[in-house]
Amino acid sequence: MAVSVLLDATSLRDPGSGLRGFGRYVRALLDSVPGVGGVELAALTSGELDAPAGVRRVGVRRRMNGRWAYPEHVLRLGADIARARPDVFHSPINEPPTFCLRPWVQTLHDVIPLISSSPVHTIERSRWRWRAISIRRADRVIAITRHAADTGIRLLGLRPGRIRVIHHGVNPTFHAPKERGQPDPPYVLYVGGYGPDKGYPEAVETIERLARMGFPHRLKIVGLVNEWARQFVDPLLAYTNRVDLLGAVPDEELETLYQQATALVVTSRMEGFGRPPIEAMATATPIVSFDNTALPEVIGDAGILIPDGDVAAFADAVRGVILDDSLRAELAERAHARAKIFDWGRCAAEHAEVYRELVR
Repeated sequence: MAVSVLLDATSLRDPGSGLRGFGRYVRALLDSVPGVGGVELAALTSGELDAPAGVRRVGVRRRMNGRWAYPEHVLRLGADIARARPDVFHSPINEPPTFCLRPWVQTLHDVIPLISSSPVHTIERSRWRWRAISIRRADRVIAITRHAADTGIRLLGLRPGRIRVIHHGVNPTFHAPKERGQPDPPYVLYVGGYGPDKGYPEAVETIERLARMGFPHRLKIVGLVNEWARQFVDPLLAYTNRVDLLGAVPDEELETLYQQATALVVTSRMEGFGRPPIEAMATATPIVSFDNTALPEVIGDAGILIPDGDVAAFADAVRGVILDDSLRAELAERAHARAKIFDWGRCAAEHAEVYRELVR
């Protein structure tokens, strides 16, 4: 039996969203879910949409921008869903409808603003109190990790019986190199846009510690650092000349950066999942990470996990990866093996099963 699913793809109206976590997830669903388990996918969009053949476009109008875009969207979304009359509606990001008259699946990525003490999250903290009321009404919640599920139960009051944990897949663009390059100078890689809990200070301190140990390595940072973020990032850069800010880069360039890196350093202090580690796994790149939130669930035995916030131990672990060829080879092998469990085909099939649960 065919199941018609309406996916909210309005987040893709931002041209740069495909390079960020939410956008990557929505695009992966558009690419991988249609036809799986009899799913007929339609995409709700407020503009042009680059989607595979067979994905029907359901147009909506949005007038507001900036801070008013979010409330307009969630307030009007329920009526848009009612007009489209799908068998199932799927809200894939943190914009749940205020009401929904069709069976509804909500994806939960994280509730970091409710955990973090940073004042930067003040507005999002307030929004999450309203989101919690809405998400509790969802028929199913897809949590992207067990950690996200547990925090959703604890902080949002979600019903455990309605939650399904489905890990993301890794973009098939990323592959292990036939031969790993030897860039001059060598570097360690950090991937992630700036945020108050993303661990930029710890990454910079790590590279400075390595410099004091006599290593020539640089820190290459891939991710968006917008004008607002410069007030926090620029003071960090004033203390070092070992950091290269590369901004957002396409996947083909990012793949090469992984392949030539000595290691991926994951100094983030809070993650609902952690996309960079699975990309590093797919490219057989050694991983050194803090042991916090969802990171141990995702990384498993594919990397070195350091007690959260211990930068001295973190730098020592990276030093070990640099000096020990056998350790580096072992980590690369374990990473590449673990990458196989993060498959979009498996992820799409599990999404389709959740949709079908609601129409049986």
